[in-house]
Amino acid sequence: MKKKNNVDVLRERFESWLNEKNLPAGSKLPSERELCELLDAKRMTLRQVLIELEIDARIFRKNRSGWFISSKRFIYNPKSLSSFNAEACAQGRKPFWDYLTKETIDTVPHHVEDVFLSSGDRYLVTGWCGLDSHKVFYHESYIDADVAPGFINKLGNQSFASVWEDAFGHVLNIKEMVFKPVNMPEVACKELGVAPNTYGILVEKHRATRDKKVVQVDFEYWRLESVELVIRDE
Repeated sequence: MKKKNNVDVLRERFESWLNEKNLPAGSKLPSERELCELLDAKRMTLRQVLIELEIDARIFRKNRSGWFISSKRFIYNPKSLSSFNAEACAQGRKPFWDYLTKETIDTVPHHVEDVFLSSGDRYLVTGWCGLDSHKVFYHESYIDADVAPGFINKLGNQSFASVWEDAFGHVLNIKEMVFKPVNMPEVACKELGVAPNTYGILVEKHRATRDKKVVQVDFEYWRLESVELVIRDE
């Protein structure tokens, strides 16, 4: 039988304390100094346990704000045509979101421009989405302005899908998806309240019309502890 090390012992002690307190999601934990005193632990050992629990999605960290109890992971099917709002509500969560920028741009990154089949103006929309008072991902979306003139003026606080369908008569499909772990860009870290260069999950989606013309490219940067990706046909 494997002998337990100091980290294993402290983790058991910490999890027992968490189970006893039964803190609701979003509750702030005592400071690391207070936890060291409470659990009779050394700072470095406690830090290892906190990181393990963060990986297991039991807790999460906000930059300069401390540690908090996590909500359950959001079950995210990137192939779903339902909006984030609808998916979240179906799982009993309380979604909220905001758009940060909505602008026309002359140039886009080369790897984005290569996806579009024709040249022309593009829109850039950035923003974030959250669940239960906790921001979970930051997004950047590039849109073909020639196919959807005035898109950003029609967006308001609606979902992309509703504007595409109601204003332009398109129900977009996912033509290609890419998933990979990344050091999130500075703006994403700032909006999600995490330390610079924090690892997250990048979900890149190429959205196309029925004739397979890509008209929107999304980059979603998700907090690691907040999401579980499940791919299924609907």
